Amino acid sequence: MYKQAREYKMQGNFQQAAITYKQAIALAPDKVVLYNDLAQVYYLTGAYDDALEILEPILKNNDGDEQSYQVKAASLSAKKEFKKAKSTLQEAIKKYPHAGILYHDLGKLYEDDGANVYALESWLDGIEADPAFHINYYEAARTYMGTKKPVWAVLYAEMFLNIEQHTPRADETRDMLLGAYMRLFSQLGTQNVPKYKNKKTAVAGTPNNFEEAVNLTYLKLSPVVSDGINTENLTMLRTRFLMEWKKTYANKYPFSLFTRLDDMVRSGYFDIYNEWVFGKIDNFKEFDIWNKFHPEAIPKLENWLKTHPYRPVGSDCYNNKEVDDIFIKEKKDDK
Repeated sequence: MYKQAREYKMQGNFQQAAITYKQAIALAPDKVVLYNDLAQVYYLTGAYDDALEILEPILKNNDGDEQSYQVKAASLSAKKEFKKAKSTLQEAIKKYPHAGILYHDLGKLYEDDGANVYALESWLDGIEADPAFHINYYEAARTYMGTKKPVWAVLYAEMFLNIEQHTPRADETRDMLLGAYMRLFSQLGTQNVPKYKNKKTAVAGTPNNFEEAVNLTYLKLSPVVSDGINTENLTMLRTRFLMEWKKTYANKYPFSLFTRLDDMVRSGYFDIYNEWVFGKIDNFKEFDIWNKFHPEAIPKLENWLKTHPYRPVGSDCYNNKEVDDIFIKEKKDDK
């Protein structure tokens, strides 16, 4: 009955799903998952009070799980009770500190409030607590696009894309990743010019952390993209970046994304992968021509990606989470 109810829910037949869940609950009144799913059906139909009524006794008895809190918070938010919704998620995170989806939903509430700093902090906390929950990478990348630290948009966008690959959101992320590289090199090119012979600010300086190491490596390689950001230049840039990183920083700052990309280089897939990531977004006509000359390339790559799933790890979290004063304020036109 549970399986049948879930099928009804997936088909959008919420009325029949609710009936079936109720029948299942009558047979197994101690199964929290049935109440959670019934509450979710109520939420999806706009019956927010019914959803809350179902969940309150479960949470009051401390029998709820992550989904119980998530659906309760979503129902409260839909009723515009945002303060209670945030409080619910904060309570849930204390109980389930490794549930990435809870950090995600809390971040969305903060973002809806215009509190981008708190939103980004929530998603970064979620990345650290639950590296496998990939949507937090997408949210963090999207948010970093409006900051002075586009390097994190570059990293998080590609991490997300290696997990979620064939959705409209993945296509959006490809566009975002290309834009993130443009922002990164635009920023590197507009930094304050170091004083003459000032070794402390010289390119050859020693970075203090992972973020500085990535920025410094890209800065050294900036001549590769001096004539523009496109698929061909990015392929050369990223190949040289991996070589430089492996030689200089890989032992000090092991990073699963760079290890994965290096695997692609050694397996002969990296050039194809860059076409797969940037080609269609950068220049659709050229990408179409490239595909006609290499008809088996993308299918082979996608088979490799399928058989080599990407799994970020907790040790990837080099972000110091300094998010105050990093957002770029839009300049108002003079009147």
